[in-house]
Amino acid sequence: MRRYMLDHAMRPQDWRILVAVSGGADSTALLLLLHRLARTMRLELHVAHFDHGLRGRIVAKREEAFVRRVCDRLGVSLTAGRADVRETARRGRLSLEDAGRRERYAFLANTAHELGCSTVATGHTASDQAETVLMHLIRGAGLQGLGGMKSASSWPFDGHQGLRLVRPLLKLSREDTLAVCAAFEIEPIEDESNTSPRFRRNRVRHEVLPLLREMNPGIERALVRLASAASEGSAYLEAEARKLFAGPPLGGSGDVALPRELADAPDVLRQMAVRMALAGTAGDAREFTERHYEAVEGLLASGTTGDRAVLPRGVVAVVEKGGVVVRGGADPHPNPLPGGEGTFLGGPGECSRLGVLAASLVNVRPESGTWDEVDAAAVQSGVTVRRRRDGDRFQPLGMKGTKKLQDFFVDARVPRDERDAVPIFESERGIVWVGGLRIADWAKPQAGAPTLFLWYEPVTD
Repeated sequence: MRRYMLDHAMRPQDWRILVAVSGGADSTALLLLLHRLARTMRLELHVAHFDHGLRGRIVAKREEAFVRRVCDRLGVSLTAGRADVRETARRGRLSLEDAGRRERYAFLANTAHELGCSTVATGHTASDQAETVLMHLIRGAGLQGLGGMKSASSWPFDGHQGLRLVRPLLKLSREDTLAVCAAFEIEPIEDESNTSPRFRRNRVRHEVLPLLREMNPGIERALVRLASAASEGSAYLEAEARKLFAGPPLGGSGDVALPRELADAPDVLRQMAVRMALAGTAGDAREFTERHYEAVEGLLASGTTGDRAVLPRGVVAVVEKGGVVVRGGADPHPNPLPGGEGTFLGGPGECSRLGVLAASLVNVRPESGTWDEVDAAAVQSGVTVRRRRDGDRFQPLGMKGTKKLQDFFVDARVPRDERDAVPIFESERGIVWVGGLRIADWAKPQAGAPTLFLWYEPVTD
């Protein structure tokens, strides 16, 4: 384990490690081995124990008492915490596994900051790695998912810059950790929830892996080797894919921009770029499936400006000029614009307000917000910015005739409850621009003729 930690740069510069200990064999063995190495590796250890509130106070107190006895024996400080994971799952509409993971990592991060630890160590083993690879495979993950857990990584949730997560036991099996505990004459606590079939990981552990062992007794080692190879291949492809969408984003701050040129890139690089964009926006790739990745790739290949895909965890992919912008925390149900006559923009440079939007007609290409370019003659008498109305008709760019605005929204896959939030720019001739989606065919820029830019962006004051 010492060699593995040094090879993967797990020893923190501040020497302090917060060790997550549940009382099970894996985390207990982790603490015992780190304590044995503390002097030679100059490590300062602190222990954190978390009660998920799922098995009753009697069991929870017994587990905490066990961890405390081990810490007292080793002379290591202990910080204990608790959360109501069932309530977290109910409020956030999460699975118990996901809610437990969020609460546990939040507690570990806060404890690490309070104690001045830059590194948190968990007891994930090679057995856990094999299970993780299988679970990702079942879910339909790509090469990154097959890479499983990393030996050392940044914190898996936002808001904890500089905090690292390390897994020193990834070379050891579950049998190894039991042997370590036995060697120290410590009998770890068995978590009863580890046998419950309601958790997917337990079904993989107790049903899927035993079947695979019948065909290959060394299946766990094989899966760990697969994870290692996939991780190395993924790292190379990630570096190459990042080159394809480096540079300033197409959208606002924090957005990830995927240029349309990605549609012509090799499949493996395009797929990697899309996965990186979604995982980077959400913080990780949980809940994203092949269907979601394919939806974003479809927008890159043939999406019309304004087309979008609403994805899990508040992520939205929107087609804008030049490519697809992936946004995190976007509200899929924006506030509707006020009804009435709207607001009039008389000429270039004039800016006005319509509900939560500021809109303008300008001479130069905007550097932010949402905009489109039109023939100056089409808007020479000014434009009115308003909310959609029943009976609106529109001649989309590329069409000879008009169509109902309602039908246009349907074709553009704009959700019904978002349509009243789309600004309509209208001149004396008719609708010039359906904001963020498409201009009128008769308003398109003409060769050699002057143009103007229609622009808007949300305001919060």
